[in-house]
Amino acid sequence: MSTKILSGQLKGSVLVVPDSARPTLLRFRQSLFDMMVSMVPNSKVFFKDKVILDCFAGSGALGIESLSRGASFAYFVDISQEAIDAIYKNIQKLSLKDRCKIIKIDILKIRKFQERTACDIAFIDPPYGKVSIKKTLQHLFKTGWINENSLIVTEEDLSKTEDLSDITEIIIERNLGKSLFKIIRLKVGLP
Repeated sequence: MSTKILSGQLKGSVLVVPDSARPTLLRFRQSLFDMMVSMVPNSKVFFKDKVILDCFAGSGALGIESLSRGASFAYFVDISQEAIDAIYKNIQKLSLKDRCKIIKIDILKIRKFQERTACDIAFIDPPYGKVSIKKTLQHLFKTGWINENSLIVTEEDLSKTEDLSDITEIIIERNLGKSLFKIIRLKVGLP
């Protein structure tokens, strides 16, 4: 299975997708990125110099799409060796090795972020019904990967959504097919 990059300097590049992954459909990914860039007046600079965290990365398509659009660096996190292998192949093929780091770990066991500031944008798209987005957000906040300034993008099964209202503020929420996409920020003062 494969998917492709939709925009930016790598537009049209084909990515390897692991068999175990549930990649976001191209038209949904396009809608998602359109929603994100609509948040700022000059959409060409939305991703410029941003640091991306792609959790449950699968093929790495969300992080690679962000790099293609101008992000400076991306972290790809997945527990599946098959996903890690696919991300590595995609990164090698597109000569992005210097602009990313691939981490094979359970996201709820990831250690403290060692950089000075948290990631600017985090994509959290866990296997439907298998990992709690809320627990993931709380752990990433506690370990410094995200903070109140981080823009967080989630994808959930529309029939089984989690209530995140006690810890997040919704910026944009949209149903696409059988998925619910949210662009959110953590509430200030999260315990």
